[in-house]
Amino acid sequence: MIHLFTQDIDLGIEMGSTGSGRFSDYSGTGGDTGAGGGGASGEDRCNRAFACVLEEVEQCDYFTANQDVPPTNTALTLELRGRLMAIDPNDLSVGALPTRLNYLADCLGAGFSYDGRVIASTSGSVASVNVDFGPRQP
Repeated sequence: MIHLFTQDIDLGIEMGSTGSGRFSDYSGTGGDTGAGGGGASGEDRCNRAFACVLEEVEQCDYFTANQDVPPTNTALTLELRGRLMAIDPNDLSVGALPTRLNYLADCLGAGFSYDGRVIASTSGSVASVNVDFGPRQP
């Protein structure tokens, strides 16, 4: 099963900018570049939105309980549970963030929190969940 988030609306007019509707589309956000990529000098990386593919999805609570991945647009939060984990509204772990984003543990410790959503997911031969997160300042 494949879940994809799409939002295609053709108004018949050209707009000045395009994007996917993701937090990480906005200027100054890290997107998928990781801790060392992009942004202005001295930028507080805790304030950046990011997108990533979750790891260890099939070993996490959500997949174990449902034998499937969460659908597109499922709300998520970020918690430190040994590793940085994406957590659904029922407090089930969905997947681990890539280790290149481990700096976010310090951000959580500083009082930041992160809201996100599933932007694409598939439970084919290998379960995969793509997510998008944005910060809430302390």
